[in-house]
Amino acid sequence: MKNIYVLLAGESTSQFGNNLFDIAIMWYLYRLTDNSTTIGLISGTFNALVVLNVLTGYLADRFPKTKVMMTIDGLQAVLMGVATYLYYGFALNIWTLVGVAFIAKILGTVFDPAENALIPQIVPADQLQRVNSMNQGVKVCAQLVGMLAGGSLVAFVSLADFVLINGLTFLVSLGCIVIVHKRVGHAEQVSVEQVQTRDWYAGLAYVYHNPMLRTLILLAVIVNMVIGPVLGLNIIWTRGTLHASAVVYSLAQALFIIGVVTGSILINFVKTTFKTKLLLALTTMTVAVTFMVLMRSIGTTLIAMMVIVMAGGFVNVSLFTLIQLKTPGELLGRVNGAMMSCTNISMPIGIALGGVITRYVGIATVFIIGSAITLMALLAMSRVTLNEA
Repeated sequence: MKNIYVLLAGESTSQFGNNLFDIAIMWYLYRLTDNSTTIGLISGTFNALVVLNVLTGYLADRFPKTKVMMTIDGLQAVLMGVATYLYYGFALNIWTLVGVAFIAKILGTVFDPAENALIPQIVPADQLQRVNSMNQGVKVCAQLVGMLAGGSLVAFVSLADFVLINGLTFLVSLGCIVIVHKRVGHAEQVSVEQVQTRDWYAGLAYVYHNPMLRTLILLAVIVNMVIGPVLGLNIIWTRGTLHASAVVYSLAQALFIIGVVTGSILINFVKTTFKTKLLLALTTMTVAVTFMVLMRSIGTTLIAMMVIVMAGGFVNVSLFTLIQLKTPGELLGRVNGAMMSCTNISMPIGIALGGVITRYVGIATVFIIGSAITLMALLAMSRVTLNEA
């Protein structure tokens, strides 16, 4: 377990730096363009890059995972060093701003599948759920700290300083992964040499031909799509429906983070099957959304938001753990890549669709539609048999 603690220490540090960087990038992008359409297109493009996980998961299976991760962290540190030089040299324009962020996002799509595929190699099977919940909780906490620090400092600190800090956090992460590599590198090399298939699409094919994984990923896609509007359009509900202040909106955003961390912790105390955990999470989401829409008060909204995200944490940890347990090691990077592409892209799609539908039927109706779809997914899931043995 020592290896996972070292890995999480590095990851939490780089997550903190990444959130500082992301906040600074969007702040300066707005200052440079003052154009919401441009910002929306750029932000949407960044989010869409998650589909590359289908391809980048191949690298996690083709090469030792720690080497992939070390390479990416090294490249990220170099990129941030170049960006620091450019920004201190006053070469700050929309092209250098978007260019650096775009490359950083692409590199990030290579790192994540490798990390998710590495965890089962360095953690005993009976500890996977606990480690996955720790991993999710640590990342979210680092994001929260980075978000708060970035929001507090962005008006006073230059973009070059933010980029420099981000580069240093990648060096810390690199150092941690080097330590893990020295401990497990030989075993990884042997595992890679035993891989028979080299097809980049093998992960998609494996999911397609595996009824259990196909069902679970479809479930995650549906949940992310219907819950996406609840999270992404929260400002419309808070300001337009509840007529609440910006303080309430900020508090709701903070409760999202608290909900994810709480869900990551509580799942370790629920001693039952994965299917039961998923059904419990879906039931909780349906009740919370319905309760929020019917009551329409600030207090119930804040409670419901936290509970919804907490249930989402249940789904994510359960899904990652089951995939890690049921997928052959030589395919784990590609299967993780396929899963991350499908589930991560579904949330912004859900937010976009929710935004369009809201114009015609109102935000409350959109939330109720999402709750109804979640209920249907719950009923369908109750009839599915999962081979968890």
